Amino acid sequence: MEVRSTGIDLWPTRVTFFETPVDWAVNRQLADDAIAATQGHDTAAIESAAKRRVRGILDKSDVGQALKAHLFTCARAVLGPWARYLDPHLCENRALVIAPGGFISTHKDSREGDLTCVHFLTGGGAGQPVNSVGNPRFVIEDPSRYFDEGRLPFEVRHGFSVNPRPGLSVFFPSHIPHNQHPYEGSTPHVQVVANFRVNLPVAIEERLFD
Repeated sequence: MEVRSTGIDLWPTRVTFFETPVDWAVNRQLADDAIAATQGHDTAAIESAAKRRVRGILDKSDVGQALKAHLFTCARAVLGPWARYLDPHLCENRALVIAPGGFISTHKDSREGDLTCVHFLTGGGAGQPVNSVGNPRFVIEDPSRYFDEGRLPFEVRHGFSVNPRPGLSVFFPSHIPHNQHPYEGSTPHVQVVANFRVNLPVAIEERLFD
């Protein structure tokens, strides 16, 4: 009896990268602003959570507005013809100031938006491949299952590593889990998280796929 078989590895999502020049003054100025805004905060619990947030940092200064305009341009490029549904007014954003030893547990941003961007203001990965282990290592996780579900012996936990460097932006759907490994360094690491809303027409899925 002839038995035919085929298989395919599926993880169908798109991750898009953009890079400004490493020496773009906006990156350094925003990093300095975020660190200054969090000076004096208690960092006694950095082993469990050393991320300090500066909410709305892109709305507080001219350099923030410059980065916000850049990220909106990138978001439109990611969405392509669907960019006409991008909400031009909604951009939930915050800077994360990560102290030495700090990390970010696995989470999703789908409550804040539909398209997520992580823009690194600092990092030492200039000249290195994006998909390499940087400091701190940023990881986009395989969203196909819950993390506590069992796996068969041939199943591994897939993740895409991102090596942070100033001016590097990572765009991905907001429902995709992601995390950041513990940071090893003598000065804080800073990045901006921006979430965009895509207001799709009602019943568009039925029109597209039924």
